[in-house]
Amino acid sequence: MIAEKHLNEGLFKLRFRAMGSPCLVQFRAASVEQAKQFRRECLGWLKAFEETWSRFRPDSLLSRINRHAGIAAVEITPEQDEILEVCRQTVELSGGIGDPTTLPLTQLWDRAAGKGCEPTAAEIRRTLELVGWRQVEHSPGRVFLPRPGMALDFGGFGKEYAADQVRAIALRLGIRNALIDLGRDIASCGSPAGADFWVVAIENPHTPDRGTFRLRLHGQAVAGSGGSRRFRTIGGVRYSHHIDPRTGRPAESDVVAASCVARDCLTAGIFSRNACILGSRDGLELMRQQPGVEGIIQTAGSFHLTPSFHHHALSL
Repeated sequence: MIAEKHLNEGLFKLRFRAMGSPCLVQFRAASVEQAKQFRRECLGWLKAFEETWSRFRPDSLLSRINRHAGIAAVEITPEQDEILEVCRQTVELSGGIGDPTTLPLTQLWDRAAGKGCEPTAAEIRRTLELVGWRQVEHSPGRVFLPRPGMALDFGGFGKEYAADQVRAIALRLGIRNALIDLGRDIASCGSPAGADFWVVAIENPHTPDRGTFRLRLHGQAVAGSGGSRRFRTIGGVRYSHHIDPRTGRPAESDVVAASCVARDCLTAGIFSRNACILGSRDGLELMRQQPGVEGIIQTAGSFHLTPSFHHHALSL
């Protein structure tokens, strides 16, 4: 997704990097003081979220949980409990496809890419034993990964969750019109001045940074998945960065890219990512079954749309 520019009087813009991605938050505020408060709380929340849950920070809580796999439970606060509950909901809503315990598989295939050869069937089988949210022991105030080698990674939904949280901060502070773009995961409320909706563009996977469709948003969120930017190459063969937890292998589907519009960015991300793993037929069917979700899936030869996707689309 590409957030389009809105040159409106009274529109404040925050540009920054978070979670490894360029971010842009556009919002209308009643005063400079309100804008400063939102900026302070938005950037403060994102900094704390990344410091707590980034697997790339050795001092993060998530890294500590992973290091204690098979050794001991780690104590967590009620606020930290919330994201573990989000994990459970994500697994449930995705039918098990969006499983945050797949990090050992990701690492296995990353090592394979470094060596230039696929993992063996035995390596995949052994690693699959470490995968499965049902193995995680989580109760209020504690979390334990019972097998040595298990590990959590919230990269599959972290930015989408964060976009929803930033929107919640804006609304709590009385900011009713905002467009939050965290590395192309987008949440919105209200509209820019002089318009009825925000406009964002869905990227063309073959020509990144160029739009295929434009969408109008007024309180909805949008997220997309695909392989144009992220992938692995092993022995000259390109592999998806999405891991299918059912097989332990990179996803093999006909989907080039998928995008979803939903009430919240977390849900939009779940169904767009599901489509990339399950394929266009099953991915589209799951979108159709989920209330409030509309989507578009691009395969090599065509576009596949849910019945009411056109309600959000503008012609290019």
